[in-house]
Amino acid sequence: MGDNDFCASLLSLRELGSVEASIRSAKSRAEVSRILDGHELTTDEFADTFPDLAKTVQELPDDTFPAP
Repeated sequence: MGDNDFCASLLSLRELGSVEASIRSAKSRAEVSRILDGHELTTDEFADTFPDLAKTVQELPDDTFPAP
């Protein structure tokens, strides 16, 4: 079983869809980090599960403001 299979087995398809939708609407890498933390996903798990989206996230600005 690959890393992608392991991550997908921990999260339901509905939750994976929610993670993807939230990250697609994120405005900064800091916001993405908070989303991943909220779903208890590591950046490696995220990159393995959503490789194309992970590349897109790298283009987001790095927001250094603290979380609300």
